[in-house]
Amino acid sequence: MDLSKGIEVPDFIVELFENRYKTKWNFKGPGIIILSESGDIVVLEKGKDFSKRPITIEFYKNYRDYYNASNNVAFYYWFEIVKPNGAQKIADFKLNLTQQGKQRLKNLNIPMIFPAILKNGSNEYTSYYFAGDFADFKIKNGVYFYNIADKLHQIFTFEKSGFQDAFYWKVYVPVMKKIIAEASKKENIQKDLVEKLANEDGLTLKSSIKNKELVIYDENKWEKFFIKGVNLGLALPGKYFTQMPDDPNIYYQWFKMITDMNANTVRLYTLAPPEFYQALKVFNLKSSKKVYLLQEIWPDENVPDKNYFNKSYTEEFKKEIEHVIDALHGNADIPKRTGRAYGKYNFDVSMYTIAILLGRELEPDEVIETDRKNNINEYSGRYVKVKGSPSEVWLGMCCDYAFEYETRKYSMQHPVGIVSWPTLDPINHPSEFNAQGRKDLEYNDKAQIQIDDFDIGEKNKAGLFIAYHIYPNYPDFMNNEEKYKSYRDEKGQFLYGGYLRELRTAHKKFPILVAEFGLSTSVGVAHKNPDGYHHGGIDEKTQGEGIVRMMKVIKKEGYMGGIIFEWMDEWAKRTWITEPFMIPYDRHVLWHNKLDPEQNYGILANESLPPDEKVKVSDSKRVKNIEISSNPEYLYLRINLSNEFSSRTSLLVGIDTYDRQRGEFVVVQSDKKINLPTGIEFLLKISSNETKLQVIPNYNWAKSRYSSVKSYSGKFEDIIFEINKERVTQDGKRIPAIYHNFSILPKGKFDDSKSTWYIDKNTVFVRIPWGLLNVSDPSSRTVLDDSRTIYQPGRDMLKTSKTDSFVFYFILLQNGKTEDVLLKQNEKLISFPLSKWEDVNFSWRLKKSYYIIQKFFCNN
Repeated sequence: MDLSKGIEVPDFIVELFENRYKTKWNFKGPGIIILSESGDIVVLEKGKDFSKRPITIEFYKNYRDYYNASNNVAFYYWFEIVKPNGAQKIADFKLNLTQQGKQRLKNLNIPMIFPAILKNGSNEYTSYYFAGDFADFKIKNGVYFYNIADKLHQIFTFEKSGFQDAFYWKVYVPVMKKIIAEASKKENIQKDLVEKLANEDGLTLKSSIKNKELVIYDENKWEKFFIKGVNLGLALPGKYFTQMPDDPNIYYQWFKMITDMNANTVRLYTLAPPEFYQALKVFNLKSSKKVYLLQEIWPDENVPDKNYFNKSYTEEFKKEIEHVIDALHGNADIPKRTGRAYGKYNFDVSMYTIAILLGRELEPDEVIETDRKNNINEYSGRYVKVKGSPSEVWLGMCCDYAFEYETRKYSMQHPVGIVSWPTLDPINHPSEFNAQGRKDLEYNDKAQIQIDDFDIGEKNKAGLFIAYHIYPNYPDFMNNEEKYKSYRDEKGQFLYGGYLRELRTAHKKFPILVAEFGLSTSVGVAHKNPDGYHHGGIDEKTQGEGIVRMMKVIKKEGYMGGIIFEWMDEWAKRTWITEPFMIPYDRHVLWHNKLDPEQNYGILANESLPPDEKVKVSDSKRVKNIEISSNPEYLYLRINLSNEFSSRTSLLVGIDTYDRQRGEFVVVQSDKKINLPTGIEFLLKISSNETKLQVIPNYNWAKSRYSSVKSYSGKFEDIIFEINKERVTQDGKRIPAIYHNFSILPKGKFDDSKSTWYIDKNTVFVRIPWGLLNVSDPSSRTVLDDSRTIYQPGRDMLKTSKTDSFVFYFILLQNGKTEDVLLKQNEKLISFPLSKWEDVNFSWRLKKSYYIIQKFFCNN
């Protein structure tokens, strides 16, 4: 390619190069760019690193004649350096470099010979992988359309530097012709594959609902299938939900880890990029453990006038149903669109799809408005029938359309499930009222969706079910219904089991899938549960044990299965306790909010890389040395004392986050009053059994105070926030509100997501989530700074200020008396400069919960 900036080189490569190597992109002329997995960028220049024909393809012995392809042909487009991983190597790419070029690759362990064409085979399927864009060639009018065109061009097309013509005709076309010929010869094998699907009345089925159970067709017979699954959110750190990976290798690695955990199903919320389905098919063809797909079709969240029957809204949803079904059958070419996946879907995964889900967690007000605005209570389709509310009729019509479309176009059916949640369950919950004795003013339990109002049409062979998202901590009736307290399992009282039993009893016709359940390992807590399974604040061991406990009850109570929420931590998510304080909101994907429960549900941790830039402080009396650092998750402190930290020792750390003229200028101790050079917003109090982060009263977000002020009072307070509202039952009984103290930091070593501090002999380790320090966006160095009192701020409503650095003060106490005060070093304030960033680096780590779930799934 032309290495000149702004011509062929992607902008992100230039930005990545300049950020990584701190030098400008000054390359020109022909060249090759290699981007390694570690983020290194190698730029090979013509005349320095190579002369002519830098990349050629060489076929292995016998394969050249078999495919009738030319050998040693130059390649001039993008390529991928891959490993065979057990596949047959048909041909290799070879880099023809100078000694300088060879040495540069050698230094980074990049091979000069690597696979160009790989072949994977099984009894039922053969797949090829081209490690590059072989077909990037524009067909011209004329002789190209004649049957002998490929022969003529193989003879008369000559190589021209930088052009793909010769490669296209001499390599790509003959190889593809042979592949197509092979496929034709294997027609009988393909028929065998089809015969492994059940055939009922001319329809093919892989799965079905029979006797209120999910069954799959395998080895020429129907077998009961209990779903042990994980939900896949696809947003990697630094990306939004719609920016899904287009690398099939990422998905392949996930499938490997998921099946190694002995799970058998993955659930997608919406259509994924084509590479996902490619990876799914290749994985299932190669692996002895198959992973099945539950594919959801997601209706838009913006419902015009809160009316599902809005014509354009319904037509758009039907079009999405068509797109997704076509994609599952490897027969979709979706034009580029905003907010949804698109591309060419060539991989048929219908035989690995066990069900289609329609809908989402519908909002109660949408359901109520749809029911109010429409006078339609019955629908009679050939596949689904409904006698119920207008909202149920709309759902039934959409389900019927999905069955009809797949049947008509592909002569195949999959079971269809509607998606719901406890907020819309058909049960009346006496605890979900308010002080006026009204239910309609509350959010939960004021609207219902009842699948028992549905029926199966005469053409429906696959069946119908309902999929609920059920967590142990929300809605409040999960915690407050007295009858649930009588449920017992092997560990004692289990409110979650009580709800599952009642929900199952409330459904007579169709089976239920628990399509979401899980626990979050966040530092923050957004809702509490009497059994200890809170919305956040769970360590990884408890996460695994809690998921296993819930799964046991799901199976015991007769559900179709359970799907864990979720596979990996997603930084793009938000919770009501954090969303107002992530400002600007559109940058929140660039940092990991450890306070946010929704961002930390994964059993695969997506973690920032350890800090590499640190400020070190030393030369004090009892405080031997201090290390301050940060990354997109935490502010880190490592404090090393001269003597071992005992039960009589305590340590105070004052933190000035912005504006040196505001904040608290005094720290008051029993034996002295310490005046500080600048005002601090936070005081970290460390003892052997508790560490807490206190804040000045005017900067306590839990009391709707968002701006620092100058003070000499010495007052600091805990951050205590209401997370469960006071409730009033139908008979007038008051259930008190529940508060959480965010100031008390969870103790434990840093191999657990929840942990924030520990002490090892004479060394104190602390990591503070950015949100606890009122940092609204660490990537752009902004902090909350709004003097208004706003009790329920919305997204991006609060004002912020910029800060370049934090200032720290350290006070060591022994038996409550001041032993050491460190306010400055070398007559300068102890200042930690904050970084800015636009991209994030991260690593994967399987949480402790993964191995607990793995052991359970292996035996159940």
